[in-house]
Amino acid sequence: MKRLLSSLALTLLTSFFLAGDYANGELIFNAKCASCHYPTEEINAAPGLAGVTERWAGKEELLYLWIKNPNAAIATGDPYVTGLVNEYKARFGLMAAQNVNDTEIEDILTYINEYVPPVVSEEVVAVQGGGEESEDQGMSWMWWLVFGLIFIAVIFSLSGVKRQLEVAEAIKEGRSPEEIGYGEAMKAWMWDNRTLVSIIGIFVMVLLIVAAWDWAARIGVYGGEDVVENYKPDQPIKFSHALHAGENQIECQYCHSTAQKSKTPLIPSANVCMNCHKYIKEGPKYGKDEIAKIYQAIGWDVENFVYTGDTEPIEWIKVHDLPDHVYFNHAQHVKVAGLECETCHGQVDEMEVVEQVSSLTMGWCINCHNETSVTQMTASGSENGYYDEIHARMVSTDQGVELLREYLEDGAITAKELGGWECSKCHY
Repeated sequence: MKRLLSSLALTLLTSFFLAGDYANGELIFNAKCASCHYPTEEINAAPGLAGVTERWAGKEELLYLWIKNPNAAIATGDPYVTGLVNEYKARFGLMAAQNVNDTEIEDILTYINEYVPPVVSEEVVAVQGGGEESEDQGMSWMWWLVFGLIFIAVIFSLSGVKRQLEVAEAIKEGRSPEEIGYGEAMKAWMWDNRTLVSIIGIFVMVLLIVAAWDWAARIGVYGGEDVVENYKPDQPIKFSHALHAGENQIECQYCHSTAQKSKTPLIPSANVCMNCHKYIKEGPKYGKDEIAKIYQAIGWDVENFVYTGDTEPIEWIKVHDLPDHVYFNHAQHVKVAGLECETCHGQVDEMEVVEQVSSLTMGWCINCHNETSVTQMTASGSENGYYDEIHARMVSTDQGVELLREYLEDGAITAKELGGWECSKCHY
């Protein structure tokens, strides 16, 4: 009977906290609490909140006071509050007062009590080569090779049959068969059909030249719009740009901070990741496994909330690369020209795994310089003192004014007309 009454009392106490709105509690928790607390037992920047109603049973008013004004709760001298401060303040600091009312607190506690951890879906990340497309393409070439070999075998077989028939006919007519080798027979056939052979020869030569040109043009190029297998390497950590740049709307230059300042956009160090992931320990796509790799790289002790000093560099695989003889400056394009990252890199905010979508060949670049209008760049709102200076120089001389008029015949000045096709711009 005593046990039954205790259970009933605990149920009544718990129901005090479950009178709120779960959905509203989730919204408030994510907005005000999630940066420090998890609704589970796991520690984030502060202890987990699972079981909070049981721990504060009988002290409901004090719990509400603690949430709204921790210093006032401490001033009551309550032993439980004093114990919390002594245990956690040195490690996590004192919780800030929260601007919430009693109804909102009820909603938050309802959410915590009824919280069920989401099931993390295992997403298959495509690796370099495009998977099935790569395999299909390989099989296609293999079949062409098989058919070619069969065709050659049939030709030689028919040639042998023809020779045997000629020998049999010569013997039947009483003539001695002429023994002519395959090489001499081929030469004789080619001479008798020299017009056809010349046409075939020219066709094959053109095919070889085109193939050689395409091969040379692809040196140092990993992907491209006209390539089935866009370069998409499997990275050491599964970092989702669709989540970070897309759903969370983190600016590209928060991580790639030197894109406006230098030649390279900078691969962010793990320290940048820790600005958020010191507190966010579990992701919606890959759970804790991938974030744990960041902790291992930076030397972060999750349990004690300290750096150990034992670090391991993350060996990211470069996706967008140019040949060594090409010079490309990000600051010139991002800061001066005011181009968006998507111009060259595509919709990265929609990519689970970053891939190369533009060919980045010389033809692709000079075509962009030929079509991109400087007047469009200045209209984008970027700081284009560089173009203002060029304009000032042009209008200072009669020759420059004439040149400016020539450029403006089509209503716009392109990057090409300002030297964007000069060899020394990219090959110095």
